[in-house]
Amino acid sequence: MAEFTPEKITNLVQGYIRETLDNDEKCRSISGPTSDGTTTLPGKTILESSDMKAEEAQSMLHSVNRWLRNQDHSLMKSVTETLIKAEGAEVDPNSDSYRVLGRELLKAFQGILQVRIRRSVGDYSVPDEELIPVLKQSKQEQPAPVSVAAPVVQQETKSLPFTELQDRYIAEVEKGENWTAKTKAENLSIFALFVRAMGDMEVSQINRQVMSEYKSLLMQLPPNLNKGSKYQGMELKEIIAQKPKNTLTVNTINKYMRRLSGVFNYAVKNGYMPSNPAEGIQIRSQKRADQEREAYTTEDLRKLFQSEDYREDKHRASYMFWTPYIALYSGCRLEEICQLHLEDIRQEGGVWVFDINDKHEKRLKNQSSRRLVPIHPHLIQLGLLNHVEALKTKGERRLFSELDQRRDGYGQTVSKWFQRYKKRCEIGDGKTFHSFRHTFITHLKHKQVDPFMIHELDEHTIDSETMGRYGKRFTPDILLKEAVEKIDFGLIGIA
Repeated sequence: MAEFTPEKITNLVQGYIRETLDNDEKCRSISGPTSDGTTTLPGKTILESSDMKAEEAQSMLHSVNRWLRNQDHSLMKSVTETLIKAEGAEVDPNSDSYRVLGRELLKAFQGILQVRIRRSVGDYSVPDEELIPVLKQSKQEQPAPVSVAAPVVQQETKSLPFTELQDRYIAEVEKGENWTAKTKAENLSIFALFVRAMGDMEVSQINRQVMSEYKSLLMQLPPNLNKGSKYQGMELKEIIAQKPKNTLTVNTINKYMRRLSGVFNYAVKNGYMPSNPAEGIQIRSQKRADQEREAYTTEDLRKLFQSEDYREDKHRASYMFWTPYIALYSGCRLEEICQLHLEDIRQEGGVWVFDINDKHEKRLKNQSSRRLVPIHPHLIQLGLLNHVEALKTKGERRLFSELDQRRDGYGQTVSKWFQRYKKRCEIGDGKTFHSFRHTFITHLKHKQVDPFMIHELDEHTIDSETMGRYGKRFTPDILLKEAVEKIDFGLIGIA
């Protein structure tokens, strides 16, 4: 990497800044006046393109300042290596050039965040060069922006029918043990509907027009076609001719398109298709991402946790008492809670944590779901640790031994019970057990907790590829103090 002179590094950093700010402005153009969520361009991450809002940018800026202070440049690791490879050089993490470029990129990102903060409130009065001095360091003509995206390699496509592509895709996914039985069955059903509607087409013939026609067809179909409905056995064109009153929701249609997009991404990577015909073809919902599943209000929580069952301890099984509380104060998924072993409730660095892992028979949604979640003091106050010790004394192995493992895991019994319990508490249909997770995340955002900390607690608040750009996790004591202990739903003393 001897050719990476100070001038070369400056030019690379300038290119990254200009492309990132250009992408930032594109995001602001397409997000629309009603958007309150962060928008990113397809194939990009929050570092490369984002119409980041002021609060989120300010929080991230605080973290970047700390990383610069600690000489930790790992956030920019992927950007650094991509830029080096784009120049045809070998990546040498131990070289001075690599370290200098990484630090300069982190300093550049610090300036980018300052620009984003101003743009988010409509302030374009200060030139970017004043906020990011490196932009005006060189007086010579600026080079074209260096793309941080992987180059697209044109490949000769191979001919095979969709069902064969599907089988190869499934075999690879299963080899990596990335699907549960439920996920596989769901995907097979989605793929079968595509073949039923469009035929077993050669993948080389599946283009955006085909996918647009399929999307139009989905918009006219009713839900639950294969669940003993009156439409069972009918041709799709016959069903559509009847003009069903209830049709597939936007979320369902988009889910079908995403799953097909996953197959086509596999096809592109393996040379069966030149591009993904389902990419970016989803229906744009008027709902923001944070409105898709409602959070519980304070009144809802009082109805749930101040009911007769809680006031008079009338729960017939321990999961009926503990699972809602654990979900509310940890943000963990239903299955993550229901499959907990007693050994998963332990101390790490003097802090009690839920160890979310896939040891023994347990399953995780994905590999990044492994994490340590500090136990909120209210759960300890309610007697969770005492309950665990009592179960250990009895020789139990799992926290909820009364739950049996089924095809989809341990959570089915709890899910059905909670739907009935929620209804008795007069909570609306738009809220489910998963709404506890949404409530947890929303509460942390309102407390202005660092987005990176929220990510480590819930595993997917910030794009996982972005989070993969730095390797050091926050320790449980920091997560407890800076995030979990800030959670207060006003329930302490109620149960």
